[in-house]
Parts: sequence; structure tokens; C-alpha cells
Amino acid sequence: MKRFYNTLLAGCLFLVIAIALIVPPAAFAGENPQQCDIQKASCIARTSDGASIEFDVLPKPVLAMIESTFVVMVTSNGKPVPDAQVRLDLSMPHMFMGKNQPVMKHVKDGRYEGKGIITRCASGRKTWQADVTLGSNGKTAHASFVFEVK
Repeated sequence: MKRFYNTLLAGCLFLVIAIALIVPPAAFAGENPQQCDIQKASCIARTSDGASIEFDVLPKPVLAMIESTFVVMVTSNGKPVPDAQVRLDLSMPHMFMGKNQPVMKHVKDGRYEGKGIITRCASGRKTWQADVTLGSNGKTAHASFVFEVK
């Protein structure tokens, strides 16, 4: 009987480790992603130090399996931030869909763009999360947006 419980315990431990490796870190980080109607407009988050992170996807409607342009606008106290390091990480909450990190490049006036594809999930789920991380002047800011694709 003791052997059975040890085997069961080992199996449970394996399952916990497997889930931790599969589920994106944001699912455990206690973050509160902002719900976003990306089909209608861009999404905006403000940081405590006066920065604004605006996220958008073009063209509209936002569809899976087509090349899209991901746009991040960065301002600080109302002024564009042209020298930030912007990282975009697209994921499906609570389901690993592989790495999806379009390379973001500064276009002009605090506008950063990258191209990529939002993949279609075989389960039929259409909820995605965009995690935007930016670094500027030795500071780091983060914003998360949850949105639906068609």
C-alpha cells in the first residue's frame, strides 16, 4: 500500500511540474490583464509613473491565421518615447500555443510595429493575451491585454 501511495505522489508531482512548464507564467503571476475589445479600438494601460502603453492589431477585424501588424504606442507624460525596448509576447491564457513574439521596431514618434500571425486553436478558443514589456531609461513597465479574435 505504501508503494501505491509513493507512486501516486510521484505521479502528482510530475503532473504539477508539467502544468507549470506548459501554462504561461502570467497565469501564475497574479497579474490582472485588462479586457480589451481589439475589434473596435486600441487598448491603453497607464503606469504609475505617467507612461502610457497602447496596443493595437491591424487590420480589423482581427482574424486568426492571417499576417497582422501589431502596434504599440509608448508615451511618457504625454510625449512619445522613441528609444524604448519594446517586447510583445502573444499567448493564449491557460493554454500553451508556442512562442509568438513579433519583433517590434520603432517606426516614428513612439510607435513600434511588428508583423506576425495569431494562430488558430484546434479547441476553437479565440481568447488571446498580449503582454507588452517596455524598457526605457533604466525602468521597466508591463501591461497585459486580453482580447478575442474572430
